[in-house]
Amino acid sequence: MEITRRNFLEGSVALVAGVVTAGVAATGTPPAPVAACSYTQPASLRTIAMRRLAFGPSPELMAMYDATPGASDEERFDNWVRQQLNYTAIDNTPCANRIASAQLKIRYTHNGQTINEVRPLSWLSASRETLWQQRVIPDLPSAERIRPYNEVRVATWIRAVCSRRQLFEVMVDFWHNHFNVNATANQRIAATWPDYDRIIRTHALGNFHAMLTEVTKSVAMMYYLNNVSNKAGGGEGGNENFARELFELHTLGSDNYLKFYDQRGNIPVVEYGSERYAASYIDYDVYEASRCLTGWTIANGRDGRPNTGAFYLMDSWHDNYPKTVLAPPPLPGIEPAPNFPFNNGAEQDGTKLLRLVAYHPGTARHLCTKLCRRLVADNPPESLINTAYNVWMQHRESPDQIRRVVEAILLAPEAKSTFGAKIRRPLEAIWAFLRATNASLPNDVAEVNGDATKGNYWESLFWSVDQTGHRLFGWDTPTGHPDRAEYWANTNALLRTWNSFYTLAQSWGGNVGIDIVGQTPAGLSCVGIVDFWLQRMLTYTPTGDLRTLLIDFLAQGFDPNQPPQPLPGAPDWRSPEAVRDRIVAMVQLLAMSPEFWLR
Repeated sequence: MEITRRNFLEGSVALVAGVVTAGVAATGTPPAPVAACSYTQPASLRTIAMRRLAFGPSPELMAMYDATPGASDEERFDNWVRQQLNYTAIDNTPCANRIASAQLKIRYTHNGQTINEVRPLSWLSASRETLWQQRVIPDLPSAERIRPYNEVRVATWIRAVCSRRQLFEVMVDFWHNHFNVNATANQRIAATWPDYDRIIRTHALGNFHAMLTEVTKSVAMMYYLNNVSNKAGGGEGGNENFARELFELHTLGSDNYLKFYDQRGNIPVVEYGSERYAASYIDYDVYEASRCLTGWTIANGRDGRPNTGAFYLMDSWHDNYPKTVLAPPPLPGIEPAPNFPFNNGAEQDGTKLLRLVAYHPGTARHLCTKLCRRLVADNPPESLINTAYNVWMQHRESPDQIRRVVEAILLAPEAKSTFGAKIRRPLEAIWAFLRATNASLPNDVAEVNGDATKGNYWESLFWSVDQTGHRLFGWDTPTGHPDRAEYWANTNALLRTWNSFYTLAQSWGGNVGIDIVGQTPAGLSCVGIVDFWLQRMLTYTPTGDLRTLLIDFLAQGFDPNQPPQPLPGAPDWRSPEAVRDRIVAMVQLLAMSPEFWLR
């Protein structure tokens, strides 16, 4: 029987959303089979390592994993996790060389002159002060001002697809999402984006308190959430925008918020050792925290400040009156005394506030829940969260606090026994497809066939992926991209991502190099070709309908134990070139399957 791509989609791939929803509904268990697509959980920890602790398997990464020492699967997995967490010891020279050789086009017309060039990524290592000059140069074209942001986007793609330090890149992505800033919300942010990216990368497996402090002081966060203008008096009375998100998103989380509550003396107390905290925060804590941060701003050349883009303490803006933040009452029903004394100073108040919220037990539980959700399951087991929480609290002073927590999560039995309780978000699925097909990413060119408006391949890639809703450094609100399946298992995200698997393999799809047929061993039967790509894309061979459907699609009614044959009577499938297209289409269909999306 002839099976077309339409038949395949109607018979199997259209069930992705349903299978995905069922797959992530369970906590710590494999998804139940749905209708015509039976999914079974792979037992191999190798699969978990490749598909959950990385942006997807690649031939190189699988070879690295297989070479990891270990007397058993579990020992090899444990060693792999520890090696990935010790990321600086992993030779990443090929990825670094690819970033160094990248070419990104810039084209604009300014003052009657047209600039049309391809340039290397020259802003990635620039200091904050140097990047700030992009902001202060008079009459600088917008394309030049936001160039540093575009360079970081290119470097992020290259690292996701090419880096051997995959777990580190997964964690960088997590923290960018946690401390989300829309990079195009302000040209000052875009101009200094390499500095913000560097802060996240420096602390992604380091100490949370240190990262929170640097993020708070950054140009990006200062301007995105307006603390740059937070001053006492002058009719402003403090800007609460950053303080609100500091509590609700960055530290304690909304689960620890007592809305419409104003009786501090009745808030329960949480203790850790000799430390006592108000268990939850209220609106007054937000107001008081914003007062603690008055005078924390940027040296932007105003009000007598230098014009360097560096963090700056404006003492004349600071509210020096006493403040009460997360202070526990001495006795039930009695209001707590201020825990920020009079005339403490801008630096001391802000520093004490960040330490207070970073060390709070509610922050530990909120962050550990998010980490377990990203690394294991949409609804992670409470026992796993407790394990992570204990490590987090024990190592609040450790310079590698986050690394220790991630290791505890990934080596826990709950994590090792759970697969398929997450789905890939669109950009992750595209990166996984590029990694599995050993794709080469493009370099821009100044023109194509004499046409200077063409050759900006990276811009085409960014635009195409943004249509899925997964916008790298472009999520509008401070919440960051959702991390649950119910948000992404929808028609727009799935269909646009599925389409990208086709367009990326075309010569007009962004100049990405994907040679699926060339990587397929010659002489294989339809069964052999499918099994080869199942291992490459999934790292295991599923039992169930997917394998059968792919084999039938490739064989088109001929003997599946023979190589694919031209199909008489069907002009678009008849030639040898069409047989090659059928192999490519089979791999694209595999990328649309539930098995490919689950992680």
